[in-house]
Amino acid sequence: MEGSGFVVGKNFVATNAQVVAGINQPFVQDANGSHHGTVVWFDPDLDLAILRVSDLAGSPLQINTATAPSGTAAAALGYPGGGGFTAGPAAVLDEFQASGRNIYGQKQTLRSVYEVRADIIPGNSGGPLINQSGQVIGVVFAESTSYAHTGYALTMAAVQRAIHQAVAANQATGTGRCAD
Repeated sequence: MEGSGFVVGKNFVATNAQVVAGINQPFVQDANGSHHGTVVWFDPDLDLAILRVSDLAGSPLQINTATAPSGTAAAALGYPGGGGFTAGPAAVLDEFQASGRNIYGQKQTLRSVYEVRADIIPGNSGGPLINQSGQVIGVVFAESTSYAHTGYALTMAAVQRAIHQAVAANQATGTGRCAD
């Protein structure tokens, strides 16, 4: 499995749960090399995971939990296709409550998400959606199966709550089974 992520605190990285599902020994690659990570938060309904990782090269990104209005210019950051870093242009199209299935397709879940105009491809999952001020406004999790150049990102209110809980608990947790 490959995906993207971003630093959310000293020694903490956020990504999608689908990126680490079923992985016993996840690792993070950055400018300082490859680091073993310990999953301290795994939520298959929200599709969010938080990893504790030592010796990270990057500083935590600033998070903006305010709802971004339609038309907000943004960039989707990540490592699409397992390749090099990209910062692709994006724009928020809409914010809505999405009813769907969790990462295993088993349980009904409700998530606050942005629909974004962007080229999202596998590997972007877990990467940040940032506004023009460099603040994280979303976590990329899917490309549209119906519309070209369209993807989806979790809004940051629920993500921020999960980050706070994960950092406070700071306990290793399981990652379930691989997501299909």
